[in-house]
Amino acid sequence: MLLTHPYVKGVHLEEARLPDGTIDRVLIVESKKDRPGFLNARNDNQMDELVRQLQSLDTLAKNGFADFKRVEIRQLH
Repeated sequence: MLLTHPYVKGVHLEEARLPDGTIDRVLIVESKKDRPGFLNARNDNQMDELVRQLQSLDTLAKNGFADFKRVEIRQLH
């Protein structure tokens, strides 16, 4: 559902090696919508659904049930 959401332009993983040698993986969700819109959209049902999906993914990641450590939203320009 995330990949077909109307506000999502793309999704990919980014990897970086940390100073201690571990690999940090982040799920990047590229959005067509401005970031302030994510934070302030109260009457947008599509946005509410997207936020719920991203929060669920972030919770899974933070509890070790995903191949990434967190979810990050980026606005496409």
